[in-house]
This record gives sequence, structure tokens and C-alpha cells, in this order.
Amino acid sequence: MLPPGLFSEVIVHSSIDWSTGRFDLVTSKLLDPGMSPSDHPQALKAMERELPALVIRELGFLEWNRYGTLGEQLERDPSFRTYAEGIAAYLHREWSRLSEDRKSVEASYSLNLNNVLSEIIPSEKNTELSGKPLGWVPIPEDNWTGILIYVPENLPVRGTDITADIQPALYARILSDDIEVLADPASGNRNLLSYMDIGDREKAESRIGRRPYRVMARELYGEYPCDIILSKEDTRRILAADSGRRALSEGRIVILMDSGPE
Repeated sequence: MLPPGLFSEVIVHSSIDWSTGRFDLVTSKLLDPGMSPSDHPQALKAMERELPALVIRELGFLEWNRYGTLGEQLERDPSFRTYAEGIAAYLHREWSRLSEDRKSVEASYSLNLNNVLSEIIPSEKNTELSGKPLGWVPIPEDNWTGILIYVPENLPVRGTDITADIQPALYARILSDDIEVLADPASGNRNLLSYMDIGDREKAESRIGRRPYRVMARELYGEYPCDIILSKEDTRRILAADSGRRALSEGRIVILMDSGPE
């Protein structure tokens, strides 16, 4: 859950479901002096005039990639704001109503970032996997339906002397031990990684099927530790199998965490 904030006179609460990429926004605004409850439609219009700036601000809190949040990305590249505005335009109103005390107008909005980002953000150069490792035969042979990655707590962060818990991010990547990019939502089919609590692992079947390759992350990578590093052996086994390579390229990947994504 992202922290609530006050922008103008509009109170905002935003959240993201890291397993699906659904982004939700709930807003509330006091009726202006002299307004009656019957002025609900007028008050809603007034609140929604402020909505684009509110959405961009709330999206800015979201973890973007190994360098930090979308807000930090906007600071690095101001031209990126055009994309953020495009994302905000996809917001769909779920409902609106008067508060129980009939003094405020409230509304709920949502969008699915897994769908929207691929429409708005230009794709980077496709990740090209290296060739099949010679002499490696997958076990069981070439019938994996996806990839399930368990990420324990307190993993080493490559290139540092620290350990950290994984931090979900919209453009987190899967890497080999040699930092070869195995899967990147910024390229290819653009599917975001799906993060789930280990207790909810049965829900992963819809994404990765019944016979996923099961693997444990070995390290993390990035200033914001969201990229996942696999071992050399697991990388070779996945790349040796046609089904493993398809799972990477199609984004059929689920990340299991001891404590679910916040």
C-alpha cells in the first residue's frame, strides 16, 4: 500500500497488486461551501480536473527498475513525463459516491499496468538469449510450463557488501550469474514479473502452468535491488530446454517471496 497524500483538497490512497499489475486509486474531496449532496456530479467533475496530476504523482511512488522509482526516472529524464501522462489517461473510474456523512465525494479508479505499459512505453531492443549450452540436457526433458523463482530473504546484492530483501519493481529483470539478461519486461513480449507470497503459490498455476521449472534466486542486483540472479547451473538447464527458453521469452515467470509484496 502506498502512503496516503493530500494534493490540493483531494485525499488520495493508491496501491498496486504486484501479482497482477493492477493499480488502484481511491480519492475523496470535500464538497465546496454552498454545495448540497445533489451536487455530487458537479463535485466529481471538479475533483477529476485535478486527477491527471494526482495520478502522475502517485505513479511516481511506484518502483520502476534497478535505478529506483518512476518519480526518480522522471527526474533523470523529464521527457518521460509524456509516457506518465499517457499511463494516467488509461485510468478507469470504478465507482463514485457521497461519503457516509454526505460531506465529501469519493471515487475509485483502476488500471492494469501489465497491459498499459506495453501500449505506452516504447519497447527496448529485444533480449536475445545465448545459444543452448553444449552437453546440457534438461531434466525432466523439455516439458516445463513456466518458471517459478523462490527468493529468500537477505540475499547478497551483487557488487556490494550488503544483503537485502528483494524489492518488486515494474521493470525488474531475471539475470544469469554472468549478468546476461534472461528476461526483461522492457523488451520482448513486455509481460511484467508476477510477485506472490509463498503461501499463495497455488495461484501461480494460471501464469506458469502445472509443471514449472523451480529455482531459487542466488543474488540480487541493482541500486534498487530488484533484479534476480540465477545460478550458472539453473541458467544452463533453462537455456538448454526449448520450454525453458519459451517461458523466458513469453514472461511466464512467477516470483515467490517469504513475506508478500507490499
